[in-house]
Amino acid sequence: MRIRILVIGAVAALALQACVGDKPLVDAAAQSNLQSLQLFNKDASPRFTFYLACSSDTVNCGNVENWFDQWADARHVTLRKVEANDASFAAGQPSRVKEQALPYRLAVHYEPWIKPSYTVTSMYKQGGSYPPLLGYSATVYVFDSATGRLLQSLPMRAEKAADSDKGSANPYLHAQVESFLASLGPA
Repeated sequence: MRIRILVIGAVAALALQACVGDKPLVDAAAQSNLQSLQLFNKDASPRFTFYLACSSDTVNCGNVENWFDQWADARHVTLRKVEANDASFAAGQPSRVKEQALPYRLAVHYEPWIKPSYTVTSMYKQGGSYPPLLGYSATVYVFDSATGRLLQSLPMRAEKAADSDKGSANPYLHAQVESFLASLGPA
């Protein structure tokens, strides 16, 4: 009986995980509030300096940071890579004097992950194989650059099952970074 409950629980968890896709899950009101800050001017120029902290036990953050770099270069965003405990994540900490010309400091802690594929079996019947899951959790902090006042803190996450357990995880991870960044402003 216990095994049956475990198998049913695993199947239910997988069904719920399948509901989460590449698009970030985020509170709609918080997302609207983020958009109301107008992180980009009408000409698509940025109104912020971007601080990125990437940490992961299962994903190479070097690749993730490169994708953020490409996005920042294409949009003329100043991107600084920092550790998660950097002062740029602290409220009440004004931005560098040179960066205070822009109204905002955007600090993002991005945590990508991969869960390997697995097979569920029981002594009663074969449970099936499940592909790897790839995803991230992130928190976006928006600060007033002059005062360091925290204007918004926005948790986001997404996950997606890979089509198979063969091939590179990078296309999935890259798509998730692009989707995350698209939620911040203009394409």
